[in-house]
Amino acid sequence: MRGRRRIGAMRILAALLCLLAAPAGADTRTLTFDVMREGTPIGTHRVSIGADGPRTDVTIEIDLEVRFAFLTLYRYTHRARETWIGADLVSLDATTDDNGTPTRVAARAVAGGLSVEGSGGSYVAPAGTYPTSYWKRDKVRQTRLLDTQSGKLVAVRNAGTRVRVAAVDGTEQPVEVHRIDGELVAEVGYAADGSWATLAFEARGARIGYVRRGAGGG
Repeated sequence: MRGRRRIGAMRILAALLCLLAAPAGADTRTLTFDVMREGTPIGTHRVSIGADGPRTDVTIEIDLEVRFAFLTLYRYTHRARETWIGADLVSLDATTDDNGTPTRVAARAVAGGLSVEGSGGSYVAPAGTYPTSYWKRDKVRQTRLLDTQSGKLVAVRNAGTRVRVAAVDGTEQPVEVHRIDGELVAEVGYAADGSWATLAFEARGARIGYVRRGAGGG
């Protein structure tokens, strides 16, 4: 038991040292999505992924607005930063404004797993927990996810996979689509290179769909 604790502490120390080292010459890719509500554009979702050796830094920006004539009926903003060392999430900070209701989530890797603080309370999530951001393909194999808006753990399962053709970066491409069920229900697709390509789900009685319009500069 003491040996396991020592190995866990060493992994956390290594992760912290990587966090202290600012990425130099990182390879950055930006994915930009137009968010559609029943076919009408309502905003954008942008993900910037910077890889530098074993470290990956991710910045997420979501800006949505539903309007009717001159009235704003609904507004949503979300900002998040993730840091990964290899396959391990070591740091997450997220803020959300859901139509005037603000929430904040913070998570840090610790020897026992992932220390989380959010509206869901403070607790330690199991090691290997992934957030609900969609950019990382391995998410579809998880059975629990950290909700980056509430800070709660949500139970999920992969309910099936199919391949379909979808518009990605202005061209029709085959996309591997996974249906996620459980406390989070969505269809998320990935292109042949493994990058996040599509997303569809129901929200407030409307169909929300994502169309990726740019890879690179966004």
